[in-house]
Amino acid sequence: MDIQSIVAIRHGECVYNNTTGYRVKIIKWHILYGTGDYEDPPEIRDNQNVECYYVFYEDIINKGNFNVSGGGFLHLEEAVNSVEANVNVKWFK
Repeated sequence: MDIQSIVAIRHGECVYNNTTGYRVKIIKWHILYGTGDYEDPPEIRDNQNVECYYVFYEDIINKGNFNVSGGGFLHLEEAVNSVEANVNVKWFK
């Protein structure tokens, strides 16, 4: 998955201390990656070929590099709620 070239379906800026810190983007993908841990149940362990959404945060030092994952979600609303629960975000789209 080349995160840098995938177009975001939602994107925004994370704000802290009243200044813009870094960007966040949510992308649509076709594989919900599993943990690969043999102790997890199959629905968590194994990859699923389903429409899903991933959250990525911009590196604070290397601007433009979205290398911090915020996880994968089956529904867009879950991805948005996860971002909003963890950071102060201003959405653009």
